Amino acid sequence: MMATTGGLIAPGTTRAVVVLRVLVVALPCVALALAIPEVPHWFVLVAVPLSAAAWARVPDHAVGIVPLVLVAGWWASRGVVDWRVLVVAVLLLAAHLSAVMLSYGPGALPVDRGLVRLWLRRGLLALVPALVAWVSVRGIDPSLAPPWLWLTTASMTAVVLLVTARLTRSDAR
Repeated sequence: MMATTGGLIAPGTTRAVVVLRVLVVALPCVALALAIPEVPHWFVLVAVPLSAAAWARVPDHAVGIVPLVLVAGWWASRGVVDWRVLVVAVLLLAAHLSAVMLSYGPGALPVDRGLVRLWLRRGLLALVPALVAWVSVRGIDPSLAPPWLWLTTASMTAVVLLVTARLTRSDAR
């Protein structure tokens, strides 16, 4: 006999899909919680879990940018350059990758192991610029590295990744 889910999970939803949806909600929240004992603004505290929940429900929707930008923006505005920034980068990337894998099909579709391996490799490659940027910023004199430097570096990295993806994509003809 199956346990009831109270209508929260559609019938036929696979366990892997449930885990990925939980990760999409939890990882941005954990990334924000790393700020403790400092408490972010109430709007950020409310908007991150709500937007992450909406993102988990519809993983291919643009609402997914909201929790990522809010968390990254909050951290960038604090000018923090310790180990937590790298953990936040990993957590936000993992949330994004979870949403990408969810967007490949309905909840009843099992998550393919090959797809998971593919996106894990791509995720590890995406962490390389984050590590290089972190090491670079750590080497800069803190008085010369304004808080907006992280956001600028992340934006430039995103542009480089998008251009690279555009140039290296395979055309289905």
